[in-house]
Amino acid sequence: MNDRIQRIISAKRVNMGGNWIEQPLPLGDLERIGPFLLIHHWQEVLPGNQSPLEIGVGPHPHRGFSPVTCIYAGALRHRDSLGTDHVVTAGGTQWMNSGSGIVHSERPSDELAESGGLLEMIQFWINTPKAFKMDPPSYQPLSTSSTPSWEENHWNLALVQGKLGTRSSPIKANHPLLICNLQCDVPGAKFSIPLNSEWIGAVYVLDGKAQIEGRPIEGRQMAILEKGQSSCVELECLDPVRVLFMSGAELLEPVFSHGPFVMNDIEGVQRAIMDYHDGKMGELTE
Repeated sequence: MNDRIQRIISAKRVNMGGNWIEQPLPLGDLERIGPFLLIHHWQEVLPGNQSPLEIGVGPHPHRGFSPVTCIYAGALRHRDSLGTDHVVTAGGTQWMNSGSGIVHSERPSDELAESGGLLEMIQFWINTPKAFKMDPPSYQPLSTSSTPSWEENHWNLALVQGKLGTRSSPIKANHPLLICNLQCDVPGAKFSIPLNSEWIGAVYVLDGKAQIEGRPIEGRQMAILEKGQSSCVELECLDPVRVLFMSGAELLEPVFSHGPFVMNDIEGVQRAIMDYHDGKMGELTE
């Protein structure tokens, strides 16, 4: 019997800055899962004839963690105080290490804002170990073509970070992780994902139906993975399904967060707030 599945929970629908999103983390008494601090799933059909500055999230700061965004439909434009101005389209990922501080904006591409269409993405936050929190910030885009992708047992896999089998993601992280997107349209098809016995994580289902170690799970639900003896987790497709798999080593450090800052104590957050207001994280106007 597999001992890695602790529980399965349903995401909460919340209003985030005027946008309705699904939030499986944090939820209730579940504040974080190892290094994973937050998961937001946004899916919306944009009407078109909008200014890009009307939608998305305008300039805001971060320090002490990595906001990561997987784009499933549409395109997302990233701008930041480092001077970056970059668009990633469906199938790609935007990985930003906020480090000592950065200001950025996240908006649908100009074309999507003007023409309209489906925008779907998941953003999750990964805590940065204390030793690296004040490293220089960086932005790592991962396009569809540069994402390691393959089919196995009728499951399509796209590796965001880490190593799976003989394949490795070009994304660099400062904590041991395995993150990948999986999709299957063949009911009954099974796939086993290796999982280090000391790692924990989550399996979030965007839509469709599956079984995880024989337990049913469906769209907008998340299974929580605990440490255990079993060295893999088996997924079985019941209905065309899309899944985000996230796992990593535990990060046994104090966490003190306030809004866009994630540090180890209140003093660290206070310094981040002062540094932002003093312009030490750079500037971005739109």
